[in-house]
Amino acid sequence: MRNKFFNFIALVFFLSFQASGQPEQGKDYQLIPPDLIEGQSITEVFGYWCNACFSFESTVQKMREQRADVNIVQIPAGNEVYARLYYTIIALDLGEEAHLNVYKDIQLLRKNLSSTNDVLEFAKRHGYDDTKFMNVYNSFGIGIKAQNALRTVRSLANAGVLEGVPTIVINGKYKFRRTGDVQRNIDNMLFLYDN
Repeated sequence: MRNKFFNFIALVFFLSFQASGQPEQGKDYQLIPPDLIEGQSITEVFGYWCNACFSFESTVQKMREQRADVNIVQIPAGNEVYARLYYTIIALDLGEEAHLNVYKDIQLLRKNLSSTNDVLEFAKRHGYDDTKFMNVYNSFGIGIKAQNALRTVRSLANAGVLEGVPTIVINGKYKFRRTGDVQRNIDNMLFLYDN
């Protein structure tokens, strides 16, 4: 009798899960104020110090593999050093490996990346052309991108959208709530992105 009851509960749970194939407002996402982030994108606000952000990188990569057409935007939070470092990696087209190297240095190797000198050491440690790296890092254009990113982070925080990292905003309309199911997260994010 007891096994039948548990089987029945499991079946009801399974069927209710199957029936809700689309993300639900209030459960999977919430609506956010307009004009905080413009355009069609899946935007992740991340922090290099954040374990969950480091873990979410695998989700970002899987989503890129499944849908190369999706505009995925990452915005660094924290401070100007992190923001400049992120945009330097992008400008030099050093790829995902360099982005992950920052996470690894901070989280796994416990390296300090809080000053320009720390960034220079990072470039040397990973075999990047340190002169070129630092010229880009210190450039006016990278400074503007870093300031704009930090301004966006502040705007999201002031609007109550950003309560921590990672925060995922889809099409400037939805704040997405992640679960432990990576593929379901991807499916739900893509559904919101497409609709």
